[in-house]
Amino acid sequence: MNPIVMDISRLMERAHSPTPTGIDRYELHYAHWLNERRKIVLAKRDRPWPQYPWFVETGHHGAISVEGERADRLVSTLNGRWATTELSGPQAALLERIFAAVDGKIRWQPSSVPKSSPTYTQRLRKMAHVVTSHFNNGMLLPSNASLIHVSHSRLERTSAYSWLGETGRNGVFYVHDLIPLSHPEFVRQEEPERHRRRMETVLKHASLILCNSQVTARAMRTYAQENNKRLPSIAVLPPGVEQCFLEPSKDIAAPKTPYFVAIGTIEPRKNHMLLLRLWQYLAERDGANAPRLVIVGKRGWENSHILAMLERCPALPGLVIEVPGLEDAALARLVAGAAALLSPSFAEGYGMPITEAIAVGTPVVASNITAHREAAAGQAAVFLDPLDGMSWRAAVDAIAAAPQRRFGQYAAPGWDAHFDDLEALIAADFSARHYAAQRVRQRLSGLVPSTALR
Repeated sequence: MNPIVMDISRLMERAHSPTPTGIDRYELHYAHWLNERRKIVLAKRDRPWPQYPWFVETGHHGAISVEGERADRLVSTLNGRWATTELSGPQAALLERIFAAVDGKIRWQPSSVPKSSPTYTQRLRKMAHVVTSHFNNGMLLPSNASLIHVSHSRLERTSAYSWLGETGRNGVFYVHDLIPLSHPEFVRQEEPERHRRRMETVLKHASLILCNSQVTARAMRTYAQENNKRLPSIAVLPPGVEQCFLEPSKDIAAPKTPYFVAIGTIEPRKNHMLLLRLWQYLAERDGANAPRLVIVGKRGWENSHILAMLERCPALPGLVIEVPGLEDAALARLVAGAAALLSPSFAEGYGMPITEAIAVGTPVVASNITAHREAAAGQAAVFLDPLDGMSWRAAVDAIAAAPQRRFGQYAAPGWDAHFDDLEALIAADFSARHYAAQRVRQRLSGLVPSTALR
């Protein structure tokens, strides 16, 4: 088996974050998987094993080794902080305050949510880390090493991946979306060019591209064809559902007042304005009897008009509750108690909140984009035009009037199945770059479930 090296640059950058983003979770799961592999290999004393780094980060000039014990500590620490299945004391208290606000027992203030700011020591450590990354001139890795890169972090540094162009080396890259290229109107001005460089790196060095959805895989194929780039093998490996969504905590009673949940960074692409306008109408029509809306997500970019509604619209206080972030266990409990998840996004690479809501049995109302339909996996979600406010109002009214309607049993995909499929892909040897995407299915038809590769 050829050596596998994983780039954990994003985890090292995000090591002090109290809660993970979706891509943070990806990278942590992959790092945990590879770290367990490393331990198994090193425990086999009956066979020699070459010394090489299992984990690296990408500096400005190449790969920088991350010592095994340091990587192990990082993975263990983040697993303990991010991959929680039980409600922590502070999160339970926060959830109780949210539910009290939903029932009108307290007045919700976003400033009451604990905010984590980096300490002076942490800032110094990050600065030293950046300096080290800038002046490091790369390192020697085994000539047959395969690089696994799960996030988009630092892929715009195209020259830093030149070591992958040497004989016998190949990359396995996970691509989450091409939204900055397909929908540049929804991102920061500099982001399309950065993402173009990321995709250039992927297409130049990948022997295998992993995608979270058919939507992303098609976008990747289209981008390669339009730019006359060689298309490596592509496999669709959707993410697994976190364990806490399969068994959400029931320690805290849900509020009596029906509430809806919207999850995602507050940015134009997520279409929060549709929901805020809808709740403004509900407030004027129903007053304090209107259902509540809980928005979970940090504040992003180009959102001044959304923030103006949140902060200055007199009809929304008491009805709309903004929560910057929740740990997974608390989020699972919040979603499990909701009348429905609302997801009116204009564009997505995948719709993980939809899969998670279905896993806990919560109804879903989502925009009728292909990524959402794929994430729903055939379950009976309601799909609506993201610009059709009247239809969204009717759906919210219907669900609020009958909040007992729930999804039935659903066999949600787990991370164990995800890595079983990944192991099969690795065993199938995708280092031969000449295999086209359509041959992946033929080579793996007997190895990987048809639901994982399409």
